[in-house]
Amino acid sequence: MTGPILIGASVLLAAAAIGVMAMLSPVRRAAFAYAQLMVMAGIYVGFAIAGLEAADFVGRPQLSAVLVESMIALGFVFAGLGVFASNRTWLLGVLILAHGGVDLLHLLLDVGYSPDWYAFACLIYDALVGVGAIWLLSKSPPAR
Repeated sequence: MTGPILIGASVLLAAAAIGVMAMLSPVRRAAFAYAQLMVMAGIYVGFAIAGLEAADFVGRPQLSAVLVESMIALGFVFAGLGVFASNRTWLLGVLILAHGGVDLLHLLLDVGYSPDWYAFACLIYDALVGVGAIWLLSKSPPAR
């Protein structure tokens, strides 16, 4: 399901997120971009957990999906914290674009625990928000 409604909704949500980011002060922009990144990373962990079934919990594939998604999410958490603490907060936008790469992998691998439409919609969203974050966060360095 990659129809025009899904694409339009993804573009509209990304435009709203970029608009909110543009209205914030430079320090709050970085915090907003970091929060966006954390939500993006956490959603796939949630999908993997939701895909667990009590009867099949002994089976390792579903549990390994939770572990893999958790490790990816932790990587984004720590990378984002490192960037957030630096003066190069525009790299948060690069991390959001990198999460778009994770979305592309989910789309190509056709993982069974997330909805079919989600990876495609998130890929569009991440690309637009990532570019917007790079642009907005590189405009003026945050005053700390």
